[in-house]
Amino acid sequence: MRSSPGRWVQGDDFFGRQAELALLAERVRDGNHVLLTGQRRMGKTSLARELGRRLELDGWLFFFVDIEEAVHPQDVVALIAQRLHSVRTLANRFASTMARLAANVDEVSAYKFRLKVRASLDDGNWRRHGKELFETCANEPKPVLIVLDELPIFLLSLLRRDRGRERVDEFLTWLRAVQQNVAGRGLTFIASGSIGLIPLATRIGLPDRINHLHTFRLQPWNRDTSAGCLARLAASHRLRVEAGVADAVVEKLGIGIPHHVQSFFAHLREDAMIKGRAEIRLEAVDRVYRDSLLAPWGQIDLMHYDTRLRDAFDERGHRIALEILTEAAPRAS
Repeated sequence: MRSSPGRWVQGDDFFGRQAELALLAERVRDGNHVLLTGQRRMGKTSLARELGRRLELDGWLFFFVDIEEAVHPQDVVALIAQRLHSVRTLANRFASTMARLAANVDEVSAYKFRLKVRASLDDGNWRRHGKELFETCANEPKPVLIVLDELPIFLLSLLRRDRGRERVDEFLTWLRAVQQNVAGRGLTFIASGSIGLIPLATRIGLPDRINHLHTFRLQPWNRDTSAGCLARLAASHRLRVEAGVADAVVEKLGIGIPHHVQSFFAHLREDAMIKGRAEIRLEAVDRVYRDSLLAPWGQIDLMHYDTRLRDAFDERGHRIALEILTEAAPRAS
């Protein structure tokens, strides 16, 4: 198990989510469209990608589509098409539905295929071609899982444009209709993101547009799982761990966010290496926590939390959230 703060993990590096993985797999295999939620850095991307990897071993097709960069619905359709390019039968069948696309997609890269699709889409036809794209997947003999990552960020992009709420309503209504149309036909969706889709949809008065999604919330690790992750990381990197280190780390973190556990271990490992030791010592926990994790360079994640708070709330809600956090922080310290 490699130390991997800051990136998603799968395979041998995947840890501590076997029960959640089994439950999510059951929902997807049963044909349920899922809304994967949870605090930032909780491991949503890793869970979705590991599920996809295991489903591929069972004969599924898996497409992970990050739509954070999308500005228009046309961009979303083009990004999905880019991911489908790797399966030539799917890409060719979809291309045949669009007159402006070359019939043989083998001659272009996935990126150029995306550009060709995007150039063929406009405000008047993206719904039809997007539906055709999903119909192509639903008619595939193999079952298909599509993960739409950062869907809320894309919706915020739409919301900030002219007629923003109307555009979001239009997209979610369309997505709901096509997802319901393919239900039980071998195509399943997972929607996820680093801000909550439910609070966003509720804030703008559109909660019914996502009520067809089965909510799956990812919770923090408990103390045993957090300590177990530290032990496995240390063993993988051939580091001894002094008694009491795991408990001290868990106590300092307070909540078992997988990324934070990984990050704390990475700092402890670096400290041991710099001092020429093959052991993580108990005395290092307080010092590393204070001098590294709480230092300006260790607080990038906390700054990102504030950005996501601004995305999730309107101005008044963001101010109230900060006031609550300011009041709670001294009491928790």
